[in-house]
Amino acid sequence: MDEEDRRIETHPDLMNPDWQKHAERDAWLGAKKELKKKRRKQQKAAAASGGGYSAPGTSRWPGIAALVGLIVLVVAAVTVNAVQERGVNETPWFPLDEAQISRIVTNA
Repeated sequence: MDEEDRRIETHPDLMNPDWQKHAERDAWLGAKKELKKKRRKQQKAAAASGGGYSAPGTSRWPGIAALVGLIVLVVAAVTVNAVQERGVNETPWFPLDEAQISRIVTNA
């Protein structure tokens, strides 16, 4: 063991338990901060290169396409309802009396 290693072990600050806890906490927080920076850099590099998967919610086109499709369907339903002369439920499939039968035959 060389002289420098022995001086570090016997340093008065390292012998103080309160200072040692403080130093450990600072080291842990520093490591955590560095890890966050490293992850942020990796994410930026991945996004810039275009490789891999992008973050969720980055593209709005599927939502816009769904909204436009819904609007087209509603407009088509309103148009068909306005153009249609007689509704499906307006004529009974099984008429109950002779008046209904004669009305269906004469309208056709």
